Amino acid sequence: MLATLRTNAWKYTAIALGLGLGFALLMQTLRLAEAQMEAAQTETTLQTERATAARMAFTTSERYRTLEGKHRDEIAQNDNDAQAALTAADAGRARAVAARNRLQRDLADYLTQHRAAAQARATAGQCTPDPAPFDLLADLQRRADDRAGELAHIADTARARGLACERAYESAHTMIEAARNAQAQ
Repeated sequence: MLATLRTNAWKYTAIALGLGLGFALLMQTLRLAEAQMEAAQTETTLQTERATAARMAFTTSERYRTLEGKHRDEIAQNDNDAQAALTAADAGRARAVAARNRLQRDLADYLTQHRAAAQARATAGQCTPDPAPFDLLADLQRRADDRAGELAHIADTARARGLACERAYESAHTMIEAARNAQAQ
């Protein structure tokens, strides 16, 4: 039997080698199938993560776009309010100029009456008052009123612009805080 084994040893060796190679091939095939399944699962996970990231990016983009639109609307409203305040300041200036003109006309009428009365007293032989102090008073009143009107207009427009700037800052600050809160979510 030993002789039979020796003569057939190459056959048994070939069979053992064939079985070993078949087993190795089977193991490699199983590993390949497992790696392909793992790659498919990883690809699916990657696609899911990409889709989730794209949805989150779109949501964030829409949130920022909404914040930007709201900020733009607030700035437009702020500009409209500032223009209305400046228009009101200009209207107030026009009213002040009209009141000043009325006051100057009344003062001019008073001075004319005072001069006429002084002339009447002078023709009657009474002492003549000096009109220079009244002229000085009228000139001082006119210049003070003009300057007060200029300063009031400057103050009104500066206040309107300052409030507009303050509202723009608050709007921008609110938008930045909302963006930070949106980013934290």
